[in-house]
Amino acid sequence: MSFLKSQRRQRTLVAFVSGVVVLALLPVSGVIAWRAVRDSRAAEAVVALPTIAVPTTPTAILATTDEQNYLASISILTLSPNGAGGTVLSLPVGMTMNGRPEGEPQRLADVYGSDGIDALKLAVESQTNSQIDLIAVEPERGTGDLIARAGSIDVTYGADVLDYDDGEMRVVGKAGPNTFTPLQAAAVLAARDPERPENTRLPDVRTTWEAIAKAVGAGKIGTMPATVIQDVGAQVPADMASFMSALFAGPVRVWQIGYQIITDTDRNPDSLDLYGFDFGEVIMVLASVAPSAMVAVFPTLSLQVDSPFADAEVTRQAVFRLIYMGANVMLVRTTNDPPPAVTTISYSDEMDRGMAEPLTILLDEVTWERATERVAGIDLQVTLGESFVAFLKATAGTSIEDQAASAMSTTTDPASDATVADTVAG
Repeated sequence: MSFLKSQRRQRTLVAFVSGVVVLALLPVSGVIAWRAVRDSRAAEAVVALPTIAVPTTPTAILATTDEQNYLASISILTLSPNGAGGTVLSLPVGMTMNGRPEGEPQRLADVYGSDGIDALKLAVESQTNSQIDLIAVEPERGTGDLIARAGSIDVTYGADVLDYDDGEMRVVGKAGPNTFTPLQAAAVLAARDPERPENTRLPDVRTTWEAIAKAVGAGKIGTMPATVIQDVGAQVPADMASFMSALFAGPVRVWQIGYQIITDTDRNPDSLDLYGFDFGEVIMVLASVAPSAMVAVFPTLSLQVDSPFADAEVTRQAVFRLIYMGANVMLVRTTNDPPPAVTTISYSDEMDRGMAEPLTILLDEVTWERATERVAGIDLQVTLGESFVAFLKATAGTSIEDQAASAMSTTTDPASDATVADTVAG
């Protein structure tokens, strides 16, 4: 556990340093002054705006093991603020742990295998900048019990789903349509063939969860939503069974994180079944469905990103760029409002605005405006504009490192300019 905690700090530092060259634009005295002002009683007048609370969204981890107690599948589950329904976020068990020395990779499955359930929870939190409320690691039957309220599940696979059990291969889902009991669906979540890479079964995991979500529909009879406190949100259920009951009490959405098998011999010298992932995508999804679970890991600003674009790639790009430059993205929303011509950043404190200049240079041109309300725990609200979409098209094929270098070379040094420019060119 102590190793994982230090690993989390190391990963945070590595991620921060990857973009911290920009923060070098800020003098140390300015950072200290900023913190002093924000922590002083005088700052209360600056932020005396109507404040909206982020509703609580309980979270849990559900992992399923095979007959040998090897991690076969893992998902983060979140409840909606109204306590009924939520989201399933599927992760690869072969997800590489960030912050490891080069050539010494470790997977989520390895963390569980060597250090157990508590270490697995901490590892998932480390990978997602979040705080998870509950965790259950169950074999096939235990998972079947937890999803029992879904009832009959209709699911179609493109090929037979195979599981290696006691030295023999068995078919747990046939190619084509299947009608499953919850226990049979759990068998797919527990299926694993050590001779085949995980990316061959991850589509089956997603398909199974999507079928479970379809079986749940608008909510199953006999389920119980989580307790909701008005103006606060859903409360954490007492145990995993109660959590699953609340999840199946309303509509369930499914998202599987994108993954890329790592074959580079420098990063994966032992040819493990190892997968990279897009950190921006992970944060985008969790900050959308479980904002109250997000943890600020960088000593800078906490941001809300509003995207009026239906294309999730636009939102992901914005989130990744902000994280790359060292910002904490805590809340992400997709809105139905028409997009502004230029990305707009709302602020309530001039100190926040000064700190934000170097953090937002990878968004291209931005305009600044005074906020008329605040979200609790959020320093700045970023509303993506048409200018950002055009910038993405113009810089397609250019590395994020080159874009950052170009943006920094054309940015006014705030240490020598007391009046920050209203726009930032990237």
